[in-house]
Amino acid sequence: MTDLFKRRALRRINAGAPCRRGLRLAGLFLGLGLVAMAHAGDAAWTQDRVSTGLSHQRNEVSVQYLPGAADPVIPPGARIVRVYASRDWAGGAVVETLLCHGSAAGPCVPIMGAQLNTHGFDGLPAQGPFVMVHRVAAWASALPPVFVSGTVTVWFDGP
Repeated sequence: MTDLFKRRALRRINAGAPCRRGLRLAGLFLGLGLVAMAHAGDAAWTQDRVSTGLSHQRNEVSVQYLPGAADPVIPPGARIVRVYASRDWAGGAVVETLLCHGSAAGPCVPIMGAQLNTHGFDGLPAQGPFVMVHRVAAWASALPPVFVSGTVTVWFDGP
């Protein structure tokens, strides 16, 4: 009799579990949907470029990034809300990179790893340009020239 009582009690306790789990999952998906909708309105432009070859240590190479014809029209007064940048190169050279807004004079943010997500340019004009400034700090096992491929994505809001 005691075992039967325990089984019924467990059934009653667990009977609501699928319902609660379903409600939790529904809440999770609703929350994710709201986050996705909040970001769906953000417009962005992206450009991929490759630098000219770096062939001397400490010499700098600048690469300019601008919105392209396939990117959304940037209204006058649009401001940056977030920037993503990435870089990659072949070989073992140690490459230092700055991501700058406007020109190599900046403002600039260093890219320490392979990629960067930053709000360091928030509020600046979304039209850009952005400039990646690359230089070889050490050759290590690499041989010159080193070509750095980069991507810049700029999210913006209208005026």
